[in-house]
Amino acid sequence: MYSLKNRKVILTGAAHGIGRALALAFAKEGAQVAGCSRGWEGLKSLSKEMEGSGHVFFAADLSNSKGIHEFFNEAQKVFNGIDVLINNVGAVLKLANFFEVSDEDWDNSFQVNLMSAVRLSRLSIPELRKSSCPRIINISSIAASHPQDIFPHYNAMKAALSNFTVSLAQTLAENKICVNSISPGPVWSRSWEQEAESQANTSSVEETKKNIMDQTGKNIPLKRMGMPEDLAGLALFLASEQSSWITATNFVVDGGLTRNPF
Repeated sequence: MYSLKNRKVILTGAAHGIGRALALAFAKEGAQVAGCSRGWEGLKSLSKEMEGSGHVFFAADLSNSKGIHEFFNEAQKVFNGIDVLINNVGAVLKLANFFEVSDEDWDNSFQVNLMSAVRLSRLSIPELRKSSCPRIINISSIAASHPQDIFPHYNAMKAALSNFTVSLAQTLAENKICVNSISPGPVWSRSWEQEAESQANTSSVEETKKNIMDQTGKNIPLKRMGMPEDLAGLALFLASEQSSWITATNFVVDGGLTRNPF
């Protein structure tokens, strides 16, 4: 559909949630995907479902420069080039309010949610300049523009990532490297799954999961939580040649929750 055959895609946070859905979607379109995650188990499971061949799976901690360099170097050994970089890795890390978040929590969030994208972009840009259709896609969050009182460290870092996206897009415009961000609303992910497991006292995990999804969906105009697959179509489009005049833009995918006309 989007002419992504043999395109070389680097994707972080690939083992679960949005990252997993993106990896499967890009592979289905014929792209080669280098996927990274902190642990091997999720990557092993993902590798069994991926269509096509030539994919790379690597376990590394992307909250530090060493892990990022190891992943990037491994991907380059196989790919020898990059067409699309998707900075998806991110985490709340601590469900807490301002008074419960320590300096260490703020620093950890900074490293995972912002510096992973900064470092990997820096490494990837020389290779992206050689591509005929170079793209960087950052997965942000509606928390960047609509922060709540919980996990302020995460909200702030996602706002920084969205800001970084626009700044980098201007820097790379002369190289025709389009840089955009996607901001999901409440999308079911591993953290929501863990929340369901922790709340399941007298009821089953599945029943608790359904209750959480139903309650969260009530506030969304489309009356349901998002699923990771809901972001795949947009990401495929932004990675394709059809998006060649789109850069420095944030795309909100939230079922109409934020309802921002601008």
